[in-house]
Amino acid sequence: MRHTAAADTARRYLPAGVRRQQILEAAAALAIRDGLESTTIAGVAAEAGVAKGAIYLHFASRGQLIAGLQALVWAQMMEQPRVVAHDAAVPWAERLDAVVAHWMRFELENQSLYHAVFHTVPTESDEPLMETREVLSDLLTGGVAADEFDLRGIDTATAVEFLLHAYVGPCFHTGHDQGRVITDVQRLFRRAVGARDSAVVEDG
Repeated sequence: MRHTAAADTARRYLPAGVRRQQILEAAAALAIRDGLESTTIAGVAAEAGVAKGAIYLHFASRGQLIAGLQALVWAQMMEQPRVVAHDAAVPWAERLDAVVAHWMRFELENQSLYHAVFHTVPTESDEPLMETREVLSDLLTGGVAADEFDLRGIDTATAVEFLLHAYVGPCFHTGHDQGRVITDVQRLFRRAVGARDSAVVEDG
């Protein structure tokens, strides 16, 4: 009995960052199970095992909670590519390979959550896509400057928009050999930017 009381007390006084993560994880679980449109503050509170008031300490409204969940998914999707794209020790084509592999694996492993969070309710901000565009733009600009990519006659912004959406379709039509699909898309990206199509590296 004392153990249960202690555990309840510990849960009640979680650090703010841990509590916020707990709430977002509960929201993600509900979004997958019931759909984001059916995810309510009351439902998230029940799923997280907290009072509704605890939700409002971190998110002033349901809209802010959904925006927080979208931001969390984007942060997870962008954290590694942000680092890889600026790793000067790695050739530009291999950086592109790694970014593509990470994005594809993330979507393949989190399809239900990604669909619930981004395909059922629009994002309130274009900021996540702006960062994605910046990562791709930096990769293309750097690769061209290093003479690894050939985009002669093609506007970089157009290439970025094309590549930004080019990997999404295969994520939803992979069959069973996901590794092969990722490698194929890496090769297609290399060809699209005029990079040498050799020794594609999967480094997601």
